[in-house]
Amino acid sequence: MDRKTFIKSIAVIGASPAFAASVPAKGADGKNKTKSESFGGGFVPSARIFKTGRAKLTIRPPEKYAGKLSSLSVSILYGDAAWDGKSDSFSWAKDFPVKYREENGAFAIDADFKKECRYTFVVKDKKRGGNESFVASVPVYALGEDIYALRPFKGDSHIHSTNSDGKNSPEEVALRCYEVGLDYQAISDHSVYSTSEDMKRKFSRFPTSMSFFNAEECHYSHAHIQNFGGSQSLTEYVKKNRGEFDALVAEIEKTLPADASAVVRRNVAVAEAEFDFIRRLGGIAVFNHPFWEAEPKKGKYTHMESRMLDLIAGRKKFDAYELVNSTCADIALARALCHYPRHCAGKPVIGCTDAHSVDSQGTGYTIVFAKSCDFPDIKDAVLGGKSLAVDAYSSHGSKLQRLAFGDERLVRFSYFLFDEYFPLHDELVAREGKLIKGALESGSKDYSEIAEAARAVEGLYESMLG
Repeated sequence: MDRKTFIKSIAVIGASPAFAASVPAKGADGKNKTKSESFGGGFVPSARIFKTGRAKLTIRPPEKYAGKLSSLSVSILYGDAAWDGKSDSFSWAKDFPVKYREENGAFAIDADFKKECRYTFVVKDKKRGGNESFVASVPVYALGEDIYALRPFKGDSHIHSTNSDGKNSPEEVALRCYEVGLDYQAISDHSVYSTSEDMKRKFSRFPTSMSFFNAEECHYSHAHIQNFGGSQSLTEYVKKNRGEFDALVAEIEKTLPADASAVVRRNVAVAEAEFDFIRRLGGIAVFNHPFWEAEPKKGKYTHMESRMLDLIAGRKKFDAYELVNSTCADIALARALCHYPRHCAGKPVIGCTDAHSVDSQGTGYTIVFAKSCDFPDIKDAVLGGKSLAVDAYSSHGSKLQRLAFGDERLVRFSYFLFDEYFPLHDELVAREGKLIKGALESGSKDYSEIAEAARAVEGLYESMLG
């Protein structure tokens, strides 16, 4: 979807965007209004995300500067140390001149994005000096071609409903995933695969942007293992193939250190057999919340014995490590950050909520950089290390602190997305979910508004590409 088509679609649903001053939102009177201050003082770039190298972009001013561009100047602040790569010293927050011209009432800039990072175009008033000259800042990002070709998708693959020990119905959980701005979801009840199947089937009637994947949390080992995206239930598959499973466990036990206790060897072997069977079913085998602490009244204790935990992590038989589990206490993340680089550095990481209540959803998630939000592409991206584990629960005063972990290039880019993409993305997804909820409650078969809302979600990122 090109930018003009996207702007029209988003105007139809009346969303209030955070990235483009020219996108109308509907006021109480039903008429379109413009949020002139919603983006960089109303200065709107033709695109937000570029490939590294030479690129052309335009920056369109708000109405109050129409015909007055000659009174303004544009410079550039480099995201990597505010350095142009030529100067013989580093200066504090220095912006550098950039060549621009006026074209059809906008600034036209021939940029050269040499590095993969954030770049900020700074608009100033020529008649003023010092800090008083600042008018607006317009951030963009340049990416290497490999990441530029991918799309960011937010998801949670570890959530519980009343079909196991959750407090909310599967439908409530599924709808909450829209409210918190996810692109994919997988309800993973304890030893219950059917919940995710049921929700996938129930929501398939809608032309939705949300992907529904199958999942279950498996409990043959003392370690909690996630069957994410498998073609069938691991719990039921093992019941039907118990002899084969037990034989594999016995073979794995022979490869484990003799000085480990029998109960440790047994549970490690069972966990690794689960990993193996999940892969046979086409799923992603996830090592869940390694440092979950149980908190009965009598006191806290770590769920997994340390030798067992170290063996599972160090032998690296799983596909992904659940680094962020936002329901766990803060010590779980702190210990995981110490443990992961020591024992399984390089393994893919994911983030989840492990929510047992809708109130906890959205506090942890994975960002997957993939070709599409279909499961084969999500799986390829996760296995290829193109996923970030995000803890969105932390706060500093009144400000939400999102902590992203994973590949450094992706981490750096994710913070641009937190500022410039996800706020509007999440708003659009929530809008779509509200329409779906209304259709479920009313029984309406008119899904045209839902389809329009879904197209707005799917077209947003494309509209930002230059």
